Amino acid sequence: KPSATADGSDISHDAIFLAVGLGKTNQLNILGEDKDGVMDALHFIETIKTRDWNDVPIGKTVAVIGAGNTAIDAVTQAKRLGAEKAILVYRRTEKDAPAYDYEIELAKSDAIEFLWQTTPIEILGNGKVTGLKCKKADGSEIEIACDMVILAIGQQKQVEFLQQLGLDLDEKGRVAVNENMQTSNPKIYAGGDCVNGGREAVDAAQMGKKAAIGIHESLFGEKVSFAGS
Repeated sequence: KPSATADGSDISHDAIFLAVGLGKTNQLNILGEDKDGVMDALHFIETIKTRDWNDVPIGKTVAVIGAGNTAIDAVTQAKRLGAEKAILVYRRTEKDAPAYDYEIELAKSDAIEFLWQTTPIEILGNGKVTGLKCKKADGSEIEIACDMVILAIGQQKQVEFLQQLGLDLDEKGRVAVNENMQTSNPKIYAGGDCVNGGREAVDAAQMGKKAAIGIHESLFGEKVSFAGS
């Protein structure tokens, strides 16, 4: 849609590139998720990147739920910032973990503990986190004593916002695009996590280049290429 300048006049655009990424961290939807000491991994990593180390909240025993690269980042940083024990909890096996193998090996070298095939069912505590109740693959239950729980179980897609733009989405809530990253609206192109569901920065950069080629072709009627296209 046209945007407006400070004086109220409209500006029309021949092409728009949409790279909104993903939204909030997913929730576990279990009891105790609102307790003091529960934090999402994105917020935790954001506080670390400020480099004001003294203001980064760290528990004595930190349990990180998830096994992607963000989870590995969170659990290793928690350990390096002073947690006496840092535990990664994942509902599937190690071979199913979406994190890169070398990231997992680095975490092992940092003395991170791993609990595979372990599914959280309740965050324990009276206002503040005191533990994490989990179910093992064999059906048995265990309680992990901890005073901090970090959620790293993926991010929500911004489906409502994308639908407001009138764009076609696939069955997973991702923006549908063609080979030039053009959406169902011929003036709107998209790339990055809103299209691929959450991958690496290099993938987003590649999509941006493809979109630039598509926009150029649309506006000037000539095809261009770049190394790696």
